[in-house]
Amino acid sequence: MSDPTVSERRIRPIQDAVASANWKQALQLCDKWSKKGEKSDRFLALKAFVLVNQPDKAQHDRGQTEVLDLCKRSPAVTDPEAIYQLQDALKSLSLRDEGPKLWERAVTAKQNDKDLYMRWLNQAVLDNNWISAQKATMGLRKSFPKERNYEFWNIMMCHLIHMQNDLPEKERTLFGTLAYRMISKAAETILPDQEDGLASGKAISTPEELALLVQVFNSTNRSAETVKLLQGNSLGIGSSVGKQDPQLVLTLLLESLELSGQWDEALSSCHNLLSQPEYQSDGRIWQLWLTALSKLPADRFEQKFQELLDSVCRINPPVRAAYMAKMQYLRSRGGETELDTLLQTCKDYSRAFCQKAFCFDDLTESLRHLDKPRLDDFTNSCSEEDTLSQLFRLKLAYSSLPADVSRRDLLAFISQALQLYQVSLSDSNGCPEAAILAVMAILKLSSVGETRSTFFAVVLLQIARSRFEDFYLFSILLGQTQAHSGLLSLALETFTRLSIKNLQFESVGHLIMTRISSLHPMPSAPGDDIYDPLRIIDTGLTVLENADIALVRGIREGLRFNSYSNIYNSVAMRSDIERSLNRQIYAIEERKLRRSLGLSEETVLPPGPSTLVDNRDFSYLPSYRPDDSELLARFRCGPLPKEKWILAMALCDNVATYLKAELVSQTPLALQALETLKQSQLNLERLREEMETELTTAERWSFQCHQMLSQATILVKEGTAVKDNILGLLEELKSRLTTRLTERKNRQPGWTLAGVRIPIWEDLHTSLTELETVQVIAMLLAVLAKRPKSKPKAFAVPQETLTELQKLVVEIERAVHDDARDLKSQINAPGVLGKLVDTGLARDDAGDLAELAALLEMLCDEVTMETICGDMKESWDDALDGVLAVKVKFYK
Repeated sequence: MSDPTVSERRIRPIQDAVASANWKQALQLCDKWSKKGEKSDRFLALKAFVLVNQPDKAQHDRGQTEVLDLCKRSPAVTDPEAIYQLQDALKSLSLRDEGPKLWERAVTAKQNDKDLYMRWLNQAVLDNNWISAQKATMGLRKSFPKERNYEFWNIMMCHLIHMQNDLPEKERTLFGTLAYRMISKAAETILPDQEDGLASGKAISTPEELALLVQVFNSTNRSAETVKLLQGNSLGIGSSVGKQDPQLVLTLLLESLELSGQWDEALSSCHNLLSQPEYQSDGRIWQLWLTALSKLPADRFEQKFQELLDSVCRINPPVRAAYMAKMQYLRSRGGETELDTLLQTCKDYSRAFCQKAFCFDDLTESLRHLDKPRLDDFTNSCSEEDTLSQLFRLKLAYSSLPADVSRRDLLAFISQALQLYQVSLSDSNGCPEAAILAVMAILKLSSVGETRSTFFAVVLLQIARSRFEDFYLFSILLGQTQAHSGLLSLALETFTRLSIKNLQFESVGHLIMTRISSLHPMPSAPGDDIYDPLRIIDTGLTVLENADIALVRGIREGLRFNSYSNIYNSVAMRSDIERSLNRQIYAIEERKLRRSLGLSEETVLPPGPSTLVDNRDFSYLPSYRPDDSELLARFRCGPLPKEKWILAMALCDNVATYLKAELVSQTPLALQALETLKQSQLNLERLREEMETELTTAERWSFQCHQMLSQATILVKEGTAVKDNILGLLEELKSRLTTRLTERKNRQPGWTLAGVRIPIWEDLHTSLTELETVQVIAMLLAVLAKRPKSKPKAFAVPQETLTELQKLVVEIERAVHDDARDLKSQINAPGVLGKLVDTGLARDDAGDLAELAALLEMLCDEVTMETICGDMKESWDDALDGVLAVKVKFYK
C-alpha cells in the first residue's frame, strides 16, 4: 500500500495540471508515478480521470476502461476523495447515474463508518438525487438505530422522492406510501398526557416533526386525517408539541382545513378561533372563514357570522383584518342594502386607518364596487386636513379617471399631483408618491399619442429621485422609462444604484436584463465595469449559482438541526431556480453579448428544462387602477419573453455556435452544437403558433432567417442537400434580406423630440438584431464557400449566389451604420441641448402646458435641467456608438 503522505505529494502537481486543463502534462506525471509503483486509490482514480479527458481516442478508451474497472473492483473503493474523483470521471463519460453506486459499495464494505454515510448523503443532496439520499439515510437508520433523527431523515427523503414530479407515478406513490406509514407510526406512539421529554424514542416530539407529518399526510391526499390529528389532544395547539410553536401549528391547521375541503369543519374552527381576542387580527383565519362561507348555503350562517363581524369591527383599537373581511363579505353579497353597508364600512375604515400607507390599497377593491353616487359620497367624506389625507384623495381621483380621459383632464390631474408634491417638500417626510401619480398620468398621456410625455416622465423621475434617493419606485420606474426611451447607459446606471441583492435578481433583474444584448451590448465607457452589460448578466447568473450553493448548505443544516419545513422550502426553491425562466433568458443574453463582443465560445447552450418557473415580479409597480399594469407594460422593451422566446432564441444560438465552430475548426464543439440544433428544431414544431406574443418584429424576422439557416446547415452537413433544396432556401433568404433593406431605406429612424431625431429602444433593438442576423448569414456563406474544397463530390453553391447574398449582408450593415451616424449627427448638432432643456421645462408650449411649466421650474432650476438633458444626450450618443461598434466579420 502506498504511503499516504507520499501519495499526497505526488498527486498535488497532477491536480494543478488538471486545474489548468494541461492534460498532456497531467498524463506525463501520472505515467511517471505509475512507474514508481504508486497504487493508492486516489492516484488510480485521478489517473483514470486524466486519461478520460485526453483528446486521443485510444487513451480516452483506456481511461474509460480503468474508470469502470475501479467502479466494479472488489474490494470496493472506500476512500471518499477517490470516490469524488471517480464521480467526476463518470460525469465526463456521461455516466452520472453510476456515481451513487460507488457510495453504496463503499458503505457495504464499511457499514459502521458514519463519515462515509454522511459524505454519501451530502453528495446526494448536492446532486439533487433524493433516491440516493434516501438510501443513505436508510443505511444510517439501520447502522445506528439508537439515533432517532435518522428515522425522520429517512421519512423526509421518502417524502421528497414522492414530490419529485419527473419520476414515474408508480415510484412516487411507493415512496409516498412508505413515508406515510413511517410518520403515522411516529404519531401513534404519542399519548395525550405525555409531558415534554417523556415521549417514546421515535414518537413525534417537536413542531418541526409535526410539520413533516402534515407535509406527508397532505401530499398523499390525507388532509382529513391531518385535521383530526391537529385538533386532537396529542398534536393540537394545546398539546405539549403544539405549545412549543402554536403559530406553526395554527398555520398547519388552516392549510389542512382548506386542503381537505371540510367546509363545515373549517367554518366552525374559524368561528371558534375568531371568538378569541388573540386570533381576531389574523387575516388568514378570516380568509378561510370567508372561503368556507362561500362554499356553504349562506342562509344557515348569515345572521351568526354577521354578528361576529360587527362585534369585532366595533372593537377599539380597530382590527384591520376584521374590516378587510367585512368588506370582502359585503362585496360578495352585492345587493343595494349591502352596498350601503359597504359604503359605511369604507368610511369607517378610512377614518380608522387614513394615516396608514396601506389604507388606499385595502379600500381599492371595495371602492370599485361602489356606483358613482356612492363613490362621490365616500370621496366627500374624506378629510383634506394634512398631506396624507390629500394624497389619499389624489389616489381616489386618479383611480376614478375614465378610460377615455381627455388630455385636458390628464393635464389638470398632473398639475394637481405636482402641486401636492411641491408643497410637501417643505415637510420633513415629503410626499414622493404624489410624484408617482403624476408620472402615471404623464405615461397615460404618452400612450394616447403625446410622445414627448415619455421624456417628461423621465425628467420628472430624475428630479424626484434626486430628492428621495431611497424611494424604491422612483428608481424602478426611472430605469424602465429610460430603457424604453433608448437611454440604455443611464438605465444601467439607475439599475446598479438599486443595490439589488441575492434573489432580488429573480424578481427585479429582468427589468434591465431582458433583451440587453440587442439594446446595449457594449460597456458604456472603456474600462468602466460598473455599466458593462456583460458584467451585469454575469452577476445575475452568479447570484443564481450562489443561491443554489447556499440552498444546498441550508438543506444540510436543516438535517443537522432537524428543521424539516426549511428543508422542504429549500428543495422547492432550488427546483425553482433550476427551472427559472430568468436563468434561461440570462444565459441566452450572455451568449448573444459574447458574440457581439467577438469573444470565443467553448460550449453549447445547455438544453432548457422541460418545465419553466417564472419568478419575474411586477407586484411592486404602481397599481392604483385595473389598467395600470397594462399601461406600464407599454413601456417595456418589447413583449414579455416566455417559453416560445427561449426556444426561438435557442435555435438562433445553436445555428451561430455551430457555424462559428465549423469555421474555426472546433470539431467537437461543432458536432455537439449540430446535435443540439437538431433538437432545437424538434422543440419548435409544437410552438410555431402565436410566437408574435413574445417576440418583437425584429426578432420574428431574425428567427425566420435563422430557421432557413438551420435547415440549410443540416442539409449541407449531412450531405442530403440537393440543388433545388439549398438554392430554394438561399433564394428565400435573399428575398427576406432584400425586403428588409428596402424597409430600412424607406423608414426614417428614431423618434422626433424637440424637432430632433433620437433613437428609442426599438431602433437600437432592430439595428443590433439585424447586425446579429447578417453576421450568422455571413458565417453560413463562408461555410458554403468552403464545401467544394473539403468534399469534392458535394454540391457547390454557385459563386454568383454567394456573392449576391454577401453583397446584401454588406448593404444591410452599411444601412444600419448609416442610420446610426445620421442620428448621432442630429443629436450632436448645435442647439440641441437648449431645445431639450426648453422641452423639459415645458417652455416650448404656450398653451395648456403653461401651468405645468411654472410647476416644473419650481421643482428644477435651469442648471439642473441642463445637466439632466446633457446626460440624456450623452446616453443616446453612447447607445448609437454601441450599434456602430458591432461590425460583421467575414470569414475566408
